[in-house]
This record gives sequence, C-alpha cells and structure tokens, in this order.
Amino acid sequence: MLSQFYIFNTKQKPFDDVKVRRAINYAVDREKLVDNVLQGQAIGAAIHGITPNTFTGYDIKKINGYSLDIEKAKKLLAEAGYPNGKGFPEVRVLVNSGNSRNSSVAVELQKQLKQNLNINVNFESLPNVQKYDLQMHGKGDVFRDAWVADFSSPESFLNLFLGDAVPQDVNASSYPNTSRYQNETFDLNFKKGRDSNNKDTSYSYFLKAEQILINDAVIIPLWYDGSYRLLANKVKGLNLNAMRYYDFTKTYKVK
Repeated sequence: MLSQFYIFNTKQKPFDDVKVRRAINYAVDREKLVDNVLQGQAIGAAIHGITPNTFTGYDIKKINGYSLDIEKAKKLLAEAGYPNGKGFPEVRVLVNSGNSRNSSVAVELQKQLKQNLNINVNFESLPNVQKYDLQMHGKGDVFRDAWVADFSSPESFLNLFLGDAVPQDVNASSYPNTSRYQNETFDLNFKKGRDSNNKDTSYSYFLKAEQILINDAVIIPLWYDGSYRLLANKVKGLNLNAMRYYDFTKTYKVK
C-alpha cells in the first residue's frame, strides 16, 4: 500500500517550529480531501501516521494523529507568533507535474489553509527530477511525497526520517531524509526496532518511533492509496501484496 503525504523542510523557518507544523496538520480536512477531490478513490484518510494499515500486528490506530480541529490549529499558530496568520510568510509547496491529481490536491490544501489559518500557499508543479533535486537540497518549504514499502515492514517508511542521514551542511543533499528531521529519541527507538530479532518487540519500538514522528509533525499524512486491478475471468493466480509485487510464476489462464 502507498502512503501519500506532504513533507516539511524542518530546517526552514517558520517550519522549524513544531507548533507551526502541528497547526497546519490540524487545519487540514483529510476526509474532505478523500471524498471531494479523490472521489473516494483511497483506502482511507491518513489520520494516524505514515505507515498504512497493512502489516499484521502493527496497529496504526494506537498512533495519535491529526483530525480537523480548526480552533486548536488557530491557537497553535497564535502561540507560534502568527495570530490569524498575521505575518506568516507565503508557503512554497513543490509538487510533481504530469499528474492532475497532485495539482488538484494542492489546490484543495491551498484553499483549506487560507480559509482555516489565513495562510497563503503558492504551489509549483515541476518535473519529478527537478522537484526532487530541490527537495533533497532543501530548496522549498513543503514537498509533495509518497512512499510504498520496499520490504514488508514499517521500517521501510520510518527509515525516511533517520537523523543519521542528515548532513550538517544545510546546502548539501539530504537523502532519504529530505525533511532534515533529527530527533535522538526517534532514532533510538527506530534502531531498536530495526535491530530486534523479535517481530512483536520490533513493532513495539516502531510504534514508539512513529508516535514521536507524528508528535513532531514532520509530515502532513494525507491518505493511503490502494491498488485496483481489472482481470479477465480466465486469468487466475495473479495476486497483489502491500509492496505491489507481481508474481507471475503462479499466474495461469483457464479455458
């Protein structure tokens, strides 16, 4: 399963302030986004974390995430020094071009943040290579992103935020941690989960790490994508998994 989210440049003002990041998360109506913009074509709104509800034994409902709460969003933004959005700089959001859905989502978020927080958002649609080069070099405020598991574990999603990968030079490329997020407690729990030989223990540490990540509001989780397929009745044995891996060795056609 694929997670869709926006990612903050946590080294860029004003997004180096966790209250600003939390305020924006509380100001986003994910349910409206899924229902009205995506026309329901999603597994669900991402109100818990970045990891989709795919891995047996990893209960994402234990993660306290963000649902729409405009009053809380306004309070946090005011505490950060921007009452009713006053003095807040225009936000530069970079999205991938070549996909009308990316632009439609950006327009909806642009409307919501203006309406709910009086924040002005300017989004740019760029070719993927150009957009990601700017993202890795921290040349922007917020970036559209997505991730599908490389292997069957929450580790594949959480590894994107390991602080070890962040260079000290703010002008150097940072990959895969393009948020440039650094939190020693997150790193400690992630590594304990990654290095554990017991699945239950590993998942316990990953849940702790993901809750820290969400508390720090490093990303704006939006929704979880699913896979859709159309098959002729004659085709049998073509199954999908969470990593979108196709095993055609077990696929056959009947008469």
